[in-house]
Amino acid sequence: MIDKRKMIISAVILAGSLFAVFGILHRPLIVNAQDETTPPSVNDRISFGMVGITSGQTMRINVTNLLPRPVNDLPPSPIRVIMAFRGMNGNLVRNARTGEVIRKVVDLQSGDSAFLDVDYDALPPSPIRVQLRAIGTVQYPAGTILPSDISEHKPFMPSVEVINNANGRTQFAIFTHPAAVRGFNPQPDPPAEP
Repeated sequence: MIDKRKMIISAVILAGSLFAVFGILHRPLIVNAQDETTPPSVNDRISFGMVGITSGQTMRINVTNLLPRPVNDLPPSPIRVIMAFRGMNGNLVRNARTGEVIRKVVDLQSGDSAFLDVDYDALPPSPIRVQLRAIGTVQYPAGTILPSDISEHKPFMPSVEVINNANGRTQFAIFTHPAAVRGFNPQPDPPAEP
């Protein structure tokens, strides 16, 4: 009897061990699948160098969606743009009154534009001048196929401008897109030889 009892206990322990091992080794495999016909969405970065503003000035980042209008609704045209500003220390700039990060998230259809402003007076107290960097992320819709030379011909156009609050005039603007930068040569043609 004792041998039979030991065999039953041993069989139960062995079966329990096998179930435990099988349960550990046979966890469901989690796979992030995607449709083979739809490439994953792609992100692009917007980053400008430091620009200084002072009392009475506003810095503005602008972004325009240059993707062509979709044909037969393929591919979808809106791009999502997240705009913000960073200070000299690399931290996101916050509104002095509310403490919230100064940022904007917009979905731009083909040809649409959006902007985000930061007024010097909305910033925490600082010396006479504040150095800021306009930044952003562009998220293309899933299925967007970008050209291979995307580094030169981005399908969006960012710019930064500093505006005089008193009269609303742009004091200067910075463009990084090749389409906005090239095309103007201030050098005159050399005089023709007689």
